[in-house]
Amino acid sequence: MEDGDAIISTIRELDRDLVVVDVGCRWGFADAFVKDLDAFHLYGFDPDKEECDRLACRYDSNRITLVPFGLADREGKSTLHLTKEPACSSLYEPDRQLTENYPALDCARKVNEIEIELTTLDLWAERSGVEYIDHIKIDTQGSELLVLNGASKALEHVRTIELEVEFNPIYKEQPLFADVDIFLRKQGFVLWKLTNLVHYGCDGENTINMGEDRLHHDHRSQAFNKFGGQLFWADAHYVRADIAQFVFTSHEQLKRDIALLICLNHLDLVGRLRQVSNSLNLPD
Repeated sequence: MEDGDAIISTIRELDRDLVVVDVGCRWGFADAFVKDLDAFHLYGFDPDKEECDRLACRYDSNRITLVPFGLADREGKSTLHLTKEPACSSLYEPDRQLTENYPALDCARKVNEIEIELTTLDLWAERSGVEYIDHIKIDTQGSELLVLNGASKALEHVRTIELEVEFNPIYKEQPLFADVDIFLRKQGFVLWKLTNLVHYGCDGENTINMGEDRLHHDHRSQAFNKFGGQLFWADAHYVRADIAQFVFTSHEQLKRDIALLICLNHLDLVGRLRQVSNSLNLPD
C-alpha cells in the first residue's frame, strides 16, 4: 500500500473535493474513504429510509450524505420486490425457480413488494448542485444498467466505476454483463478487472472438486481448486479509457485520478499515471 505521507501529500494538492456516489449502500459504503474524508464528499443511495438513517448515525459526518431514494432511468413510482435478505431486494422480480432450487439463493426469495419513489442520478445531481462525480459504485441487484441510463450527463466526468454484474439472470428480465459492458464502452470506459466471481449450484454441487483452475498475471499464475456450480455474478471495475492508455488530460485531472485510485487500491493504475507524470516532468 502507498506510504501514508505520500497519500496525504497527494490529497492536499487537489483543486477540489472528490465526489463518490454509492447506489445501493446498505451495510455501509464509506470505509475505503473515511481516513481521507477531507478530500471527499460521499453520497449513498438506498430506498430504505431506516437503513439510510442508521448509516447516517454510524458515519456522523457532514461529508457523508445519505439519500433515501431509489435510482433508475426515470422519475416516478415503481415496485420494489422485497426479499428474505433485504439486501437482495430489487426493481426486478426474483426468479422463483432459482430461489427454490439453489440453496444459496434462498436469500433472494420474494417475501413482499412495496411502491417506492424513483429518480435519476442526473436529476438528483442537478437539483442538489453536484457538478462533478468522480467515482460511482452500483449494487442494485440487477438494475445497474437502469441507473447508468439515468446518469448520462454525470458519466461525462466519472473516472472510475465499480458495479455488480450478472452473467446469468437471478431476476426476471434483468440486463446482464454483456449489456452493461457495451453501454459503458460507448461512454468511454474500459473493463479493468473482474473480482469476487460467485457461482451457485443445486444441492451438493459446490462440494464437487472439478480440478485445478488458474489465474494469470503476465507470467505469474496462481492455482486454485474449481468446484461445481454456475457462474452468476461478479464485481466489475471500469476506468476511463485515457487512464488505462497512459493519455495525459490535465495536471489537475492527473492528481485527482491518482488520489482516487490510491483510495480504491488500484495501485497498478497509480503506477501508470505516475509514469505519465514523470515523462512530462510534472511536479509531484
